[in-house]
Amino acid sequence: MKLKRKVAVTVIAISGLVLSSSPAFAGQINGSGATFAAPLIDVCKTEFTKDTGHTVNYAAVGSGRGRTDFASNLVDFAGSDTPYTSGFPAHLEYMPVLGAPVAIIYNLPTVKESIYLSESTLAQIFSGFITNWNDPLIAKDNERTIKTTTFKTQKITTTLKGKKVTKTVPVLDKKGKPVVASTTSKVVNIDLPNQQITVYYRTDSSGTSESFGAFLKGANAGANERLWPKAGNTTFANGTPNNISTYFNFQGASGSALVAAGVKGKVGGIGYGESSFATDNGLQVANIRNAAGEFTAPTSAGTAAFLGGGTINENGTFSVDYAKKIPGAYSLGIASYGLAYPAAANKNAETQKIVAQWFTYLLEQCPKKFPEKGFIQITGPLYDKAKAQIAKIK
Repeated sequence: MKLKRKVAVTVIAISGLVLSSSPAFAGQINGSGATFAAPLIDVCKTEFTKDTGHTVNYAAVGSGRGRTDFASNLVDFAGSDTPYTSGFPAHLEYMPVLGAPVAIIYNLPTVKESIYLSESTLAQIFSGFITNWNDPLIAKDNERTIKTTTFKTQKITTTLKGKKVTKTVPVLDKKGKPVVASTTSKVVNIDLPNQQITVYYRTDSSGTSESFGAFLKGANAGANERLWPKAGNTTFANGTPNNISTYFNFQGASGSALVAAGVKGKVGGIGYGESSFATDNGLQVANIRNAAGEFTAPTSAGTAAFLGGGTINENGTFSVDYAKKIPGAYSLGIASYGLAYPAAANKNAETQKIVAQWFTYLLEQCPKKFPEKGFIQITGPLYDKAKAQIAKIK
């Protein structure tokens, strides 16, 4: 019996396949970090337990806290939307296991269709220069001809709770880029109300805030650089060009869930976070202008198009180019990382195997099982890099 048990464990570790319903052992791993990934992790970790017998505990406390916990050896793995800038742990590997859009969520009950916001207008809203929804700059964004790119989709069959279900996902090419179906134009003329804007932002150390700030700086480079001159910061307030603590219409909250709740409770509210937080709270999301001049919604296909124009770094991190003109790209898309120890760190072998299985499951199964959560299926060269990074765990 002992020999059979060892063989079963070895097969799981080598193959990376985590779909056995009768695991040779059942273990538990603990992690903390990004709230951005929490909507997908919360629903998918149950499927992982059903398929493998292993339990995943994940505390959504923000990317900054997750990186601190990992560096302090308090967790087996962490989730972060951005890499370390300081306080690097002795042993560290980045795994780009997820991709998703950062949505701009807002509460305007009288406006029945999704609004349009340029990168310059967005920067001025989130820095306090624009304080009312009927501001001429917002009106200009919503009274124009809009170009839209749509992508091909396909039906896939997956298993949830032991049952076969059909989901709709984007068609991706071998490089992980969505396939364009058509490009159209339309004239929009949306009336915005005379309503004060209340900005909700993250007060905790957040990879989502850092990514949002990086977009506002990168997308407004050049002539509009003054609108957001600072580099991405883990806390939103440190990245803004103005001292928002003196602004009456800014409200801070810890975590994406509380930001979304704040926006939901305040007519005129606006905030940022993973798109499923908007869906769960019945909130609208804005179409954001990309470098190609198109206004795009925070979809998985648009995110895949944007990330497809990025650069994969040697250490597993990912760099994006906000100035690159990519049809249909949603420029607020980010790659989210799993943080783990390599085999050289001499951590518990069984725990390491489970971490590797969990990251493989996040990479290959979770977005496919729950596409409605808005996360993309990593494919192409970035998938190959993620697999190579995960292989270093075992």
